Amino acid sequence: MWESIRSFSFFQRSHEYTPLGPLPSIAFSARYRTVIKVGIAVSILVFLAIIISPLQPVATARKYGILNPFADHDPIPSIVHFVYIRTGADSTINFGFSSFLSVFASILYINPTKVYIHTDYDISDIEDAALKGTRWTRKLLNTWPELVVWNQVQVPNYAGPNENQRIDAVQHKSDFIRWDTIAEYGGVYMDFDVVTLRPLTPLLTSGFAFIAGRQYGGKDEGGNINGTINNGAFLTKKGSAMSTIIKREQHAGFNGAWEANLKSMTKTAEYLVSIPNQVLILDRHAFAPTHWFPDSTDPLFNPQEGLSSPEPLEIDSTLDPIKAYDLVVKNRRARREWEMDFSSSYMLHAFATSRYQHHINPRMILSRTSNYGIATWSIVKAMVEQGLIEGTEGEHYGDL
Repeated sequence: MWESIRSFSFFQRSHEYTPLGPLPSIAFSARYRTVIKVGIAVSILVFLAIIISPLQPVATARKYGILNPFADHDPIPSIVHFVYIRTGADSTINFGFSSFLSVFASILYINPTKVYIHTDYDISDIEDAALKGTRWTRKLLNTWPELVVWNQVQVPNYAGPNENQRIDAVQHKSDFIRWDTIAEYGGVYMDFDVVTLRPLTPLLTSGFAFIAGRQYGGKDEGGNINGTINNGAFLTKKGSAMSTIIKREQHAGFNGAWEANLKSMTKTAEYLVSIPNQVLILDRHAFAPTHWFPDSTDPLFNPQEGLSSPEPLEIDSTLDPIKAYDLVVKNRRARREWEMDFSSSYMLHAFATSRYQHHINPRMILSRTSNYGIATWSIVKAMVEQGLIEGTEGEHYGDL
């Protein structure tokens, strides 16, 4: 070997070379080479862990929602909940088109595995209504027999610190029932005057355990309810911290005041916002873009004079977001002057629906002459396409 080196000339042409003699045998077996590679890799990982751990320990990571258990990010279940209880000893089951619309919209946009109607009516009452009730009652009870489930519950009559505060209002009784049941099942709760306006999948899969929106009563509201969470429409996981706490504390905190449950529920939700992935509170437009006073309900339900609103351009959810946005803007530019904007609303809690039933029917909605009609037009159109209605049913159709 040394002879070869000594005979090497720096003046040799680049394409010429002097071969070296054989090197000493220093080859390792494949097993030893693998051990060395693994050792180097482990050393690098340990070194990185030593450097990073003071900067982002596991506890700190979890504090900011990093490295949380996978179960924390499970979706809210696609289960819909309604409450329908007696308003008096002689009350019967009676649904208008608005209730049928609410149930259908939830099925259309949530694609639920079950729709529960929690009730204190017995089986004979339900069967009788399914056979002899009004048209819309029969249609609601008979259209989805496998999907819509009537769940019988015990209606509470007393609450308070010592269980001596009588619960008189049907709305308050419903408050207790909705939290007791949804904590057990999880899902989406909505009153019968709530209409789902678009798919809720982005909310259901957001990773939050509880999602709600605020509500405002306008200039005539005294301030007790403004900014509170709307308990007529919300989403929650089974056994979420929010549902567990409300279920545990609502009885003790109830004092009979109309806004009592709303205030305590809102405060609990606001506290839980500081804990990662527990609570998301949306603005008023998400679930309750209108309020319950006439200056909001009249423009929502009453038909407007003049030309009807033009049919909107259809927006495909698979479109490029910019193209979809351009279509939204184009539809808004074509609106009538009296039209409300529901672009940022997932649901419409249409307060005071019972006072405007004469304006809530397929014919009126498809005419696109009211804001309620504009908000629900695509839903009623889907009913026609699925063969559930003709679309010509008017105000008195449900009287029979």
